[in-house]
Amino acid sequence: MSLINIGLSGMSAANAGLSVTAHNVTNVLTPGYSRQRVGFGAEVSGSMGAGVGVSSVERMADNYLNQQIYKQQGSWGFNSISSKYMEKTETLLNNDSTSISKGLDRFYAALGEASTAPQDIAHRQTILSQSKSMVQRFNNLSSQLDTQAKQVDGQLTASVSEANTLMASIASMNEGIRSAGANGQNMSSLLDSRDEAVRQLSGMMDVNTTYNDDGTVSLTLDKGQPLVTGQTASQLKKAPDGTLTVVRGNSELALDENLGGTIGGLMDYRDGELNDLKHELDVMAYSFATQFNDTHAKGFDLNDNAGKPVFGGVDSIDGAAKNLTMLINDPKELAFSAAPGEPGNSTNLEALNDLRNSAVSIDTTGMDPKVLDQYQSAIDRLDGKSIFDGYTSLSGDWSIKTAQLESDAEASQALVKQAQGERDSIAGVLLDEEAANIMTYTQMYQANAQVISTAQQLFDVTLSMFR
Repeated sequence: MSLINIGLSGMSAANAGLSVTAHNVTNVLTPGYSRQRVGFGAEVSGSMGAGVGVSSVERMADNYLNQQIYKQQGSWGFNSISSKYMEKTETLLNNDSTSISKGLDRFYAALGEASTAPQDIAHRQTILSQSKSMVQRFNNLSSQLDTQAKQVDGQLTASVSEANTLMASIASMNEGIRSAGANGQNMSSLLDSRDEAVRQLSGMMDVNTTYNDDGTVSLTLDKGQPLVTGQTASQLKKAPDGTLTVVRGNSELALDENLGGTIGGLMDYRDGELNDLKHELDVMAYSFATQFNDTHAKGFDLNDNAGKPVFGGVDSIDGAAKNLTMLINDPKELAFSAAPGEPGNSTNLEALNDLRNSAVSIDTTGMDPKVLDQYQSAIDRLDGKSIFDGYTSLSGDWSIKTAQLESDAEASQALVKQAQGERDSIAGVLLDEEAANIMTYTQMYQANAQVISTAQQLFDVTLSMFR
């Protein structure tokens, strides 16, 4: 009978191997799944072999390799989301219908054409038309950037909610893993699900992981703010002004923009590049309008009146691009002459046309200190340049930054794939290997069935001897 028991143990072990292999194969496309491997151990009875037993079902996972994925995920998330929005804005800055430099080309071309016959109403009407076009360009570009800011903020809100859900889920799975481990239950599926949730969270923020002896994982941010400890999860909170805090119990810790991942990328773009661009656009609109109005006031129109302001909405530099308007609709009110009663005089028109290459110098005297504090950097970047050169420089720098971010995103994605490949070389399911295991376990099962059959034949022979 011992031979039969040995055969039965072999069949049972082969069946366990086939079950685990089948489980691996069916989960080949399951995100975060770690393949399992059956461990066998020889059994003995006294001095004799007693067959084989299943000693363990091992989860083939490496926490170090998982941590490498988490690290690269944060960098990829940051660069990819930043480059996505930078690319959209680059298109806006350089599009023929929204580009300020394209508008300036047409605006000053109209002024130049009118210099030969400054009293001609058709030329003046064209200038008014191009003036309105400039107003629309500033208005539309400002509106597009405001819309994008709302999109970024909305995506940030959704990402914060998703991060909170993931942290709560990780904490819940931590508790399940701790309980399962204490009761000697298999935790493989829970561990896989937990690690997959951590991987998703790591793409949203730079998280540091600490694996504990009881199978649970603790998560913190780079500066030590706790996200998950055991079965307790923190919550991210987004304030009305867009700032983030991490709430844990009765304490609330402020977070800066250096969070990494998609959340950090959204905050960095919204409060950095996009905010700076909106300020620079306001400075350009303010400078364009005030420069032109100041020069226009020095001339006389066809009614022999001193030049009126052509552009309005620029009482403050704050919001100038959005608020810019036209104040003149009558082409006769354009003050191109340097003296009254000389409709053919184009001296002031030429001075207006020369503004294309005139350096900007903004008088900040009397400006609201809060507004000046917000706009000082943008004012300094344009100071000493013409608006045309300032915009050209702005769009060129933006294109360079976009290209660099796209390159960084590709590089970080490659590092994620490399880290994932190293993880999959150990934890991933290789169908060819599993197919070979199926053949091996099938042969093992058949061979042990043959052992039982042989043992039965021997037993029958032995019985026949006593009949």
